[in-house]
Amino acid sequence: MNFWHMQMHQNNEKWDWAREKEVLEKTGYIGMGVWVEDDPSNPQQTDFETKMQIGDIVAVRRGKELIALTQVIGNYEYTEKVTDLDWFKRRRKIKILDWYKNEYNYKVAWLGTLKRCSSPTADTTINIKKWYEKVMSDSDINEVIDLLKYKHQVILQGPPGTGKTRLAKLVAKQLTQIERKGTPQDIIDSLVKSFDTQSNEAKLSRTKNDKLLSRFYESFPQDKLSSLSLPEYAIGHGDQDSLCWWLEVGLESLGKFSPGFSNNYPIYWSKSNNKYMLNNKVAGAADAESAMELVSNELSKLIQRTDLDNSIKFFGPCFTLKLLHSYFPDEYFPINSVDALNNALKLLGSYNKQMGTIEKNIKLKDIYLDKRQFNTNLTLIEFASIIWDNFNLKDGEELSENDEVMTHGEFEIIQFHSAYTYEDFVRGIVASSHEGVISYKVENKILAEFAKKALENPNGKYLLIIDEINRANLPSVLGELIYALEYRGEFVQSMYEYEGTRDIKLPKNLYIIGTMNTADRSVGHIDYAIRRRFAFYDVLPNASVVIHKRAKELFDDVARLFDNDNSYLSSDFDANDVQIGHSYFILSDDEDMTEKELEIELKQKIEYEIKPILYEYIKDGVLLDSAREVVENLHV
Repeated sequence: MNFWHMQMHQNNEKWDWAREKEVLEKTGYIGMGVWVEDDPSNPQQTDFETKMQIGDIVAVRRGKELIALTQVIGNYEYTEKVTDLDWFKRRRKIKILDWYKNEYNYKVAWLGTLKRCSSPTADTTINIKKWYEKVMSDSDINEVIDLLKYKHQVILQGPPGTGKTRLAKLVAKQLTQIERKGTPQDIIDSLVKSFDTQSNEAKLSRTKNDKLLSRFYESFPQDKLSSLSLPEYAIGHGDQDSLCWWLEVGLESLGKFSPGFSNNYPIYWSKSNNKYMLNNKVAGAADAESAMELVSNELSKLIQRTDLDNSIKFFGPCFTLKLLHSYFPDEYFPINSVDALNNALKLLGSYNKQMGTIEKNIKLKDIYLDKRQFNTNLTLIEFASIIWDNFNLKDGEELSENDEVMTHGEFEIIQFHSAYTYEDFVRGIVASSHEGVISYKVENKILAEFAKKALENPNGKYLLIIDEINRANLPSVLGELIYALEYRGEFVQSMYEYEGTRDIKLPKNLYIIGTMNTADRSVGHIDYAIRRRFAFYDVLPNASVVIHKRAKELFDDVARLFDNDNSYLSSDFDANDVQIGHSYFILSDDEDMTEKELEIELKQKIEYEIKPILYEYIKDGVLLDSAREVVENLHV
């Protein structure tokens, strides 16, 4: 592949940038006119006809002003049929790789109509190659992002030094950047209109919720709340049949409720202390039984709705709203967190800080009734899910000056190793010591915590980068999440119970990129069950991004060791799996570095990075012993 730069405007014609862009867009050609004879020292017409090849890169410019980066895709053509627009008789078909943007800040020299980039140290050559490298990098980024949107998890595979981790980071930065989603009202109205109330999923969800409420009412009819026993009320035993368990876990699909910590309940069972514990609301009670009488009395008042302000003071707003919606599902909105209520009302332009908690909740219900004009069969639960599943109600959405939702995600990088386990990656038991007493509790690890963040911010995109993904025993590390990778948004059962439930799910806005060194045979291969759930993207050595002349020559020398038909590479290996990559040959781009300093840097790379890995290849049988002399002779 060769690099060129050329001008395309006619002599004495005052074409501007827009006119030359029009030529490229409408004709798909680059070209030049015909003059009597070439300058022997600069045979531009001959070069265009015979030396320019399919695949070459041509920067189109006007003087020193760059216009477009193109790639030749057709042979030389000559025609007498020209127009005012495509005036050139000599031409080649091209595809446009990129339009120049001022922020690129690439400079080129004013050198005739057509010029090949023959000097690797010239600023023009360096800048055009940088532009091409950027375009190719952007192309890789966009391809990987498209794969992620299709498959949700991708493994970047290739030999060492090809920039797999760098590419993963570039993808992460682009994927998680700030986006404008439109105004909340427009988004919600569109989602309400498009919600299919007759889908199998909607019907199954309604049936499930109706059955849950029926079971709940059978276990806890309203008149029973005034006489509950401690086991019937308190959470913490592990039994899935107490009132607090039902409100926190059993009825989760009818509106999320979490007290945060067990001690936010007036009474709860402490496994570590093996007894009922009381919080400050009932701290004056003589014992747990006496405290339960106080709680039952307050529950009776709450269900009768005689003094809801007092109920909120005693139980807290979340518990109060959850209980009210559970027993009166048509009268209260199924969002129970005060912060979530405030953030939902702010999104909908109806927030008023003078409103009380109950008033805010009912205001949301009234908004639902208004939105039903777009979809009359939409239920209250379904409308609440539309809001909860599409907006960050925990922290609130960032709005632009035009009241558009501004979303951004997050990415994290971890590295697997041979000892990595499910308990390190998903969820596990940790021990802690307090006053000499050792206790154990379950904690979410990086994947479960990251999934939780993604669930709470459904408009943002979250990307987890796993470096050296094949160094761990993936089936063991992933466990039941092998299924969750494929079926996003569906609950799977974890090996460990966390906050009263074993449920765990990976949301659709969580993406995973793994990197894999294909030359590393000291680690296990990825089995078919895992492989089926990932897309694989090859990141291979790329000579075009090596700019320095001597570095490029050394890259080519090393690349010849890995030709599949030579006497250096073992027949057991494929070059695409083991050829060392271009990053070993890319030098610093500090403009202040002298050529001598660049040579010193290249020498260090040869002696302390490139040769050691090639000698290791010979030792391991990747390269045959016949390659030793070639390696020894590598020098700057």
